[in-house]
Amino acid sequence: MDTTNSDSTKHYAWLGKLIAEDRNSEESTCDLVLESEGKEFPVHKNVLMLVSKYFKKMFTIEMKEKYEGIVKMLQIPYQRLANLIEFVYSGRIKITEDNVADILDDAQYTELDVLEEICKKALLKLLSADNCLKLRAYAQRHNLDEVLVKTNQEIAASLEAVVQQDDFMQLNLDDMSAVIKFRHKVCEEVVFTGILNWVNHNPDQREKLFMDLIAQVDFTSMSSGFLAKVSKENLVRNNGECLRLLVDAVVKVNEPTSTGGKFMLVGGRNSPTDCVIYDVNTRKLTHLPKLNTKRIGSTSVKVRTKVYVSGGVDLEAGQSCEMLDLDQQIRWNMLPNLLESHENGGSCFVAGHIIVTGGWNCNHGILPSCEKFGFHNNTWVGISNMLHARADHGTAVCNDLLYCIGGYDENEVLSSCERYNMRSGNWNEIAPLSQARQDLTCVVSNGNIYAIGGLGVNNECLSTVERFIPRFGKWQNMASLTVARCHASACVIENKIFVIGGFDGEKDIKSIEVYDPVLNVWTIDFELKKPVREATVVAM
Repeated sequence: MDTTNSDSTKHYAWLGKLIAEDRNSEESTCDLVLESEGKEFPVHKNVLMLVSKYFKKMFTIEMKEKYEGIVKMLQIPYQRLANLIEFVYSGRIKITEDNVADILDDAQYTELDVLEEICKKALLKLLSADNCLKLRAYAQRHNLDEVLVKTNQEIAASLEAVVQQDDFMQLNLDDMSAVIKFRHKVCEEVVFTGILNWVNHNPDQREKLFMDLIAQVDFTSMSSGFLAKVSKENLVRNNGECLRLLVDAVVKVNEPTSTGGKFMLVGGRNSPTDCVIYDVNTRKLTHLPKLNTKRIGSTSVKVRTKVYVSGGVDLEAGQSCEMLDLDQQIRWNMLPNLLESHENGGSCFVAGHIIVTGGWNCNHGILPSCEKFGFHNNTWVGISNMLHARADHGTAVCNDLLYCIGGYDENEVLSSCERYNMRSGNWNEIAPLSQARQDLTCVVSNGNIYAIGGLGVNNECLSTVERFIPRFGKWQNMASLTVARCHASACVIENKIFVIGGFDGEKDIKSIEVYDPVLNVWTIDFELKKPVREATVVAM
């Protein structure tokens, strides 16, 4: 009769217990003693060789310990050695925030890989805003790349708390620069305060390093009131270069808002090859060169003086891309094709790359796949798939993170949302929308993400608007559009959100609505000469 898996498991447990008990029996078969601080621990040489590369090498190559019955473990205190041996024989060890660094030292010294892996998992579970700096130091010391990535993410998410910790005050210059690099861009005031406190903690040694750190801070992201406080700090007033940066920022922050707001409208169901610029103040329209390919439901990004358009529902457009140089405005130039067709996908510019997300593909249906375009080699390459396949979704970039919002997955309209970190290469789920929606449009304004309109679960056009505040990780309902619409386009001009055209359930729309974030009010601003639906737009 064959034994079952259950029988085998019981046998392994019985054998392990037998070997462990043998260590302390009167007729023990132990053939080696480990010694630390005068304490001796009988062990089985073969057991150590099986679990530890360190001991395997010790007893298989010509080392003096190979021929001795006692091995002195000078590097490991006796209590830690006792815990290590207990783990080898029983698999049990207590890991806490206080002892994890010691256990990692011992695991790496003895090349006990399984214990090192357990420590990695324990560090990830222990990670919090209160200990992220300390655990980051452990990760650096022990070359734990996964843990290092997670600690960096926690630092970025909790920077306001991190800069107040004692561990922050003990960082060296390189680690300070690294922590600043991980921040979200909306927290420059927090970063400045942290740098100031860090320097003042040891002014004799650190004052000369002040400018190295402050050069990484964007003063123009600070409020006028905070800049006034900055100007009173002695470290700033006594540093000519820092004063220059401050003066430039004050001028920029307080300068009158430009009156020349324009947006560029590309393609769309009613004008699939048209490309025009609208001046929102003069209502004047300027025609640009026509697209090479019909673009309906395509995506676009503006990178400096160039506009890049990709995808679309037309069979020819789904995989193709083209670019217009606004300085020359001669013609649209074709670019290398996407790796696969992305119809009704999304796109953004983040961390120096154009990213295209999801969409529909005639061969594979709704896609979870994403691609990035490298300007250095003019090539598309795949990146990590989204957690959920989605098309007709919204995309936005906020604080150097790419957000994909709502959409459709062939089964249902989605409320789920996720974001992508280019540094770690990971997608993470965020709070869902309060109302599932597809064919929505998204923008970022004042560091917040707006999900606007779209189609609901009953195929109804939506007027509702939601706002995601990254700092709090929550969506909140905002004032509704005056006209329910899906398949609209949106951009931000002069700190106001412009929503252009769309479909109201019966007809394509000509009107443009404008949102004032201070008043939380939508108003119809003006109408275009003809309806616009499933176009793509960039602010100029």
